[in-house]
Amino acid sequence: MRNARLAVVGMLIVFLAGCSGGGPSKDQRQRAFLQYMKEEGSDNAKIRDFESSKCTKSESAPAYACDVSAKVQAAGHDFGNELDGIYTFAEVGGNWKVTGRIR
Repeated sequence: MRNARLAVVGMLIVFLAGCSGGGPSKDQRQRAFLQYMKEEGSDNAKIRDFESSKCTKSESAPAYACDVSAKVQAAGHDFGNELDGIYTFAEVGGNWKVTGRIR
């Protein structure tokens, strides 16, 4: 019984390590997206209902393309979900940043 438990724990560790993939977590994407909105000219930007579930590693750059959906308030305007899209995220100096918008 003990060996079976050890085998299950070992398989779980290998599975979770394989799933990590190196991309940004949802929390890291949310922080990076908020920082991106602030850098675009609105120091008081706020995001609500942030969702981002799928990221794909870029083959041509050390970045990830991730879907983003969020209600954004910035520069005194409520953008709602107008800024939803696919954004690129890259790790810069130990922090994740939005480096562009694909669509």
